[in-house]
Amino acid sequence: MAEARECAVRLRESLPSSISVAALGVKSKAPFQLLSTREALIWRTEELARNACDALERDDLAVAAILTRAVTESAAVAWKLKDVLDTRQQQTTEQLNEILMRLLVGSRIWEDFPQAVQILTSIDRMDKRIPGVRRGYDNLSEMAHPNWRGVFGLYSRTDEAEFTTYFGRGLRGAENNRGMVADLLVGSLNLFEYAYNKISEAMPAFLAELEEIWPEDEGERKRQERGLPPEPEQGRERQRQSQVWD
Repeated sequence: MAEARECAVRLRESLPSSISVAALGVKSKAPFQLLSTREALIWRTEELARNACDALERDDLAVAAILTRAVTESAAVAWKLKDVLDTRQQQTTEQLNEILMRLLVGSRIWEDFPQAVQILTSIDRMDKRIPGVRRGYDNLSEMAHPNWRGVFGLYSRTDEAEFTTYFGRGLRGAENNRGMVADLLVGSLNLFEYAYNKISEAMPAFLAELEEIWPEDEGERKRQERGLPPEPEQGRERQRQSQVWD
């Protein structure tokens, strides 16, 4: 539990407030699309993790399992973003835009939106790299769904000698269930954090491959290399406005 709470606090302390297209400095939409999905995802994951920790402390195990399962899904999306970034050279500009838009605004109910990415496919891909992810996800699903483990097995205990069934929380297996959910919460948060940070590490190289918004900056570097004086600021501003609005 303590480790899970530490992970959740670490996410809360890392929540971003904005992304500046100008600061990215490239004409391609791909970095903005990718980072927009990632930053919205960390807000979602922090909220899920924080409340999962709260539920575990209250022994609300069904709630904790449902929220932890959602954290695992967030980790799978973060890994999908990382994989898209890692394999960008294998995709055309159109293919990259398509997958990033599916991750950013995908839907399974609105026909005029891109088709959402299949989350189980992403979880299975992550499981190939980190064996056990899918098994953990399936265990959480058993508690999240109204199956035996999430209903009768979670809220009842039968005394066969007395032919009586008792109902309540924590009547059987509470410690094992609590430990399982807490372990999977920590594991999912670690996977999310790993993918999130790997994207940060790869982003500078990605940006360097793309055409800049302000091509005159390249001209300025060339002027400096040749030992020429810098171009007057007024001239650069006129050129910048022309390129933005043309």
